[in-house]
Amino acid sequence: MKRFVVAGVVCTGVVASLVSAPAGAAPGDVGVSDQAYVRYDGGTDPVLAACSTNNRQQNEPAASVAPHNPQLMSSGSNDYCPVPTAGGTWAGFYYSGNGGTSWTNSLLPGYPGDTSAAGTASPLQRIGLTNAGDPVQAWDNDAHLYYAGIAFNRTRPALGSIWVARYDWTGGPTPSYEFTTLVERGTPSPIFLGLFHDKIQLEVDRGADSPHEGNVYVCWARFTASGPNNGVFLARSSDGGQTFRSQKISESVHGSQFCDIAVTRNGDVYVAWRQFEFNPDRGQLQGNAVAWVKSTNGGKSFTKPAVATPFLGWDPGDQTVSAPAYGQAKYDACLRGDGTPGACASPEPRAFARDCGDGPLACQSGYVFHRVNSQVRITADPTAAGDPDEVFVVYDGSVPGSQTSTGTTYGTISAGVGSQASVYFLRTTTGGASWSTPARIDVQVRGHQYFPDIVAESGRLHAVWQDSRFDAASGPDGRDFRSVPVGNRAVAANPPGAVSADAGLAAFYALSADGGATWTSSEVSTVRTMPQYEQFGDRDVPFFGDYNYIAASGTTAFMTWTDHRDVVSGTDPRYAPDGTDGFDVLQCRAANPDGTFGPDTCPNAGGLDQNIYGAVR
Repeated sequence: MKRFVVAGVVCTGVVASLVSAPAGAAPGDVGVSDQAYVRYDGGTDPVLAACSTNNRQQNEPAASVAPHNPQLMSSGSNDYCPVPTAGGTWAGFYYSGNGGTSWTNSLLPGYPGDTSAAGTASPLQRIGLTNAGDPVQAWDNDAHLYYAGIAFNRTRPALGSIWVARYDWTGGPTPSYEFTTLVERGTPSPIFLGLFHDKIQLEVDRGADSPHEGNVYVCWARFTASGPNNGVFLARSSDGGQTFRSQKISESVHGSQFCDIAVTRNGDVYVAWRQFEFNPDRGQLQGNAVAWVKSTNGGKSFTKPAVATPFLGWDPGDQTVSAPAYGQAKYDACLRGDGTPGACASPEPRAFARDCGDGPLACQSGYVFHRVNSQVRITADPTAAGDPDEVFVVYDGSVPGSQTSTGTTYGTISAGVGSQASVYFLRTTTGGASWSTPARIDVQVRGHQYFPDIVAESGRLHAVWQDSRFDAASGPDGRDFRSVPVGNRAVAANPPGAVSADAGLAAFYALSADGGATWTSSEVSTVRTMPQYEQFGDRDVPFFGDYNYIAASGTTAFMTWTDHRDVVSGTDPRYAPDGTDGFDVLQCRAANPDGTFGPDTCPNAGGLDQNIYGAVR
């Protein structure tokens, strides 16, 4: 038990339990974030000095490995360390010059408070963008590392925009920042009442036989005021990221999100994404599916969208206890930089929730869970070992036939209907003319698999995902893991209610040397985690990010994931019994005469210490 005394308030907290890896597990993983921060030029400033000590959250990690030197690795995240000093999240940039053994932390230049030459020259700072995130990374063949993401303001003008930065890293311990380009600029209206660019991915043409080698491609979802009208866009650069030209590639497909890009050894460009089900009972015959397009001319034009495979989605959700209170709490948290990275919408009532917690953010089932949706990832091998007609896809979806009644308002397919989530793999060996039947990479009887990513390199396939097979989700009332969220244990008390299960979420890695016909899987996290800590929304709701990441160079693969092993757990005095259900983090609150409690006065003491971890294989 740790005891903290902050401003006269006594607080108690317990470091999250550590569960050892099983015998025979791979060597220890490494903390990528939570290191000392330095500026791109080796200097520092008040923002970076605070980041080095405040133990704030990091999630949604990127990963890259240099093709010319696998000792050079980089990562990034939605980094909340600037929230106390700059008022918002920013794009963390982390790098290792020794093969991932140790890491240096930094921020993309241009954050509020960055008075350096690169910071004031950044287009993000010049147009007044105060938040950045959704990091993605990729290399070219000329020692350039590209880093892309979104930037926005949490209030009007939202200006939800897309950017690409470039670093030069020919060798040595430190990458050299070069520039940031604004790819697409959002409208100044509030979020979802104009255009907001989000859900980004990045790839660079490294094709061994490509006439378009060096082209930089960025895809993203353009959100509009109407969800079914959201589209996938792609921008390409043929001058090393200096300028971009954009086009819509999701014509005829509704509700498109979660795009990804693959470039083959001969320079063909594939973009895949999830098309969401929309009103199939009202004549709109669009189900959940992997949609894709292809370009054979360096991204100048694309085929019409086609479906590689339909699938059954795995999209946890619930009904809120109070729609007005939930909507207001989400809005207030966003304004404080205490929520997900996107700009703040409005305090309008929300009856349906993708994440649930305590207080105003509670849901009718009583369960606590972070948001997660089925997503799509695509890759191709750009090296001489790659087949130019071969492309690989993974997605996480519900296992057909695994549906079961949850007995509550919680569900993963629909309200009250749960299912098992698994990672599926499919490929084409005909340039998209046909696709294989989706197959599970690692069949398990229990547990969920989600947040998958895949990379093809030098004749090998590497995949990563989060896995809850070790999660003690079954409760004494007989409910199984399909009927409760990850990390929850159903109980009879506090009906229907829940308590935290043991730390049981792991990061898993799979390798295939035969084009995905067979896989060898292993746990790469040496400490299992509990993902549902209520670290956001005034310590009322969890957020675990939206993805993991994996990259490779030669035979070296580097993967990253969000991790809670360093979180200091605690109790929340505002709620009984929910404040002692195991989902709460260390916080220090003084009681008011009317029985309410004041704000958390020890946010830097470990309760928000969400981090990025990585492993090399």
